[in-house]
Amino acid sequence: MAHKFNPENIHKLEDPSRLELFDPEKVLKEFGIREGMTVLDVGTGPGFYLPYLSKMVGEKGKVYAIDVQDVMVQRAKEKVEREGLRNVEVLKSEENSIPLPDGSVDFVFIAFTFHELEDPKAFVEELKRVAKPFAYLAVIDWKKEERDKGPPPEEVLSEWEVALILEDAGVKVGRVVEIGKYCFGVYALFTQEEENPLMNVPFKIPPGFT
Repeated sequence: MAHKFNPENIHKLEDPSRLELFDPEKVLKEFGIREGMTVLDVGTGPGFYLPYLSKMVGEKGKVYAIDVQDVMVQRAKEKVEREGLRNVEVLKSEENSIPLPDGSVDFVFIAFTFHELEDPKAFVEELKRVAKPFAYLAVIDWKKEERDKGPPPEEVLSEWEVALILEDAGVKVGRVVEIGKYCFGVYALFTQEEENPLMNVPFKIPPGFT
């Protein structure tokens, strides 16, 4: 069973040292985020990455931040208000029922949350509903190995397990990359295969590709 983050440790999610894990602007730019996009931040917690997402999509863009825990939603709303992030909206969500209309999102960002999902495939199916055709997906999570930060290895998924779940749900994985000492990133694309049969051509994930 997946382990949800204990809200009593919310201070860990707001620690500036989290920037040592990866550079949000650099990584998100490499993963395809750009000005004017509508972005979904899944498992936003207290909204640590919201200022970066807000800045990158700009005034013409929009960021929706969701979380299943009330305390996280409230803390993220406070951050948005405090920092004046006018293009960010924080929403309470159920795990497999996102409060957004069909085909409304250009880019889905999931940082250190995928391993907490109770039913990852069902959740990805819900992401497919809210994603626009050919929307981007960036999953960043802890490496499945001994670390001096983050949850124990047995509570997380490997990068290949994440990639296989996405592919099994019909999301096309483009690359798997190492992001620093502690985490990896999986880049994928939501496709409409019935409208673009060329996207059915199988391809391999290049190990260690950066």
